[in-house]
Amino acid sequence: MTTAMTPPPARSLTWSLPCTADAPARARRLTRRLLHNWGLTDEYTCRTEVVVAELVSNALTHARPDIHITWQLVRNTEQPSVRVEVADGGPTTAPADTDRDPDEHGRGHLIVAALASLWGTDPRRDRRGCIRWAQIGPS
Repeated sequence: MTTAMTPPPARSLTWSLPCTADAPARARRLTRRLLHNWGLTDEYTCRTEVVVAELVSNALTHARPDIHITWQLVRNTEQPSVRVEVADGGPTTAPADTDRDPDEHGRGHLIVAALASLWGTDPRRDRRGCIRWAQIGPS
């Protein structure tokens, strides 16, 4: 007699970060620790760390506080995936950073697109800001 195994329920964690220059590095450390605790491979962890840092950097550069990160372990199939959401407080009224060389910024969305299997932007339910999300699945 065989019994069907049901996958474990999805696990998730939400964390708020202060809008400081070290927020992307803190987000990477939190991601590394969390995904290690979930038992995911280094390949998932490294890709997810980079995506999280890019999404947080984008929120720091282009949006108002606060920054909230949600990680969710999704097990819809035999292969797990990680969905990351970074919610911000809405667009900033500060002028664009025009002092930097164009080669030094503006590539975050390309990095996210290269590392994530799906990604996008959704409005927040409270209509203050948006949620930028990415799903990192098997490569």
